[in-house]
Amino acid sequence: MARGTFIFSLSLFGPAALASEKDSPNILLVTIDTLRLDQLSCYRSTRLQTPNIVGFARRGALFRRAFYHNPIILAAHVNVLLGLTPPAHGIHDNSNFIVRDEFTTLAEWLKKAGYETGAIIGVFPLDSRFGLAQGFDLYDDNYGVQDPEAISFVERRAEEVVDKAVGWLGGRTGLWFLWVHFFDPHQRYSPPEPFLSRFKNDPYSGEVAYVDRALGKLFSSIEAKGSG
Repeated sequence: MARGTFIFSLSLFGPAALASEKDSPNILLVTIDTLRLDQLSCYRSTRLQTPNIVGFARRGALFRRAFYHNPIILAAHVNVLLGLTPPAHGIHDNSNFIVRDEFTTLAEWLKKAGYETGAIIGVFPLDSRFGLAQGFDLYDDNYGVQDPEAISFVERRAEEVVDKAVGWLGGRTGLWFLWVHFFDPHQRYSPPEPFLSRFKNDPYSGEVAYVDRALGKLFSSIEAKGSG
């Protein structure tokens, strides 16, 4: 798969056999930009081990034939959160497009069903100004200040995304839907230590390994909270 692709993972957290409203699970949506299939050990990758992503995949179905409609950050996420493709929603690129209010997002559906909804965003193309904040109680897009003249996007690292997510989850008492978005495997490739040294000849893989470690903290926090 090309580095312009995405992997979208959806896991459900919560007791499986409770009555009435509690029968609904908590929902965690994880999206990771430019994550290649051959980097993931759940797909028998020989490049590196991604134990936390593997554990995440084991919670549900692992698709071995999955296709995306857009190799573009905003459009691809709109597809997921609206359940529509560009001919229907009209989003084709990262700029000059905004999700119209007339569309109902996944967050809006879940909020109507009694969920608390939160999103922690890692990069500019998913800024709230582009319309995906509809239905979220929290849409944290404080990734930094984007210079409109800059070639590269301003981003925040996976650990900061996870810390914000853990903080939000700590205040939840009812059903929750949380979307966390990671941009680290997107170029420019500059993972923090020890991944920078460990993967000095392959910094892209270092970024993937780093995101996997950060996700481990998020999953552990959910388990400790009793939502897993």
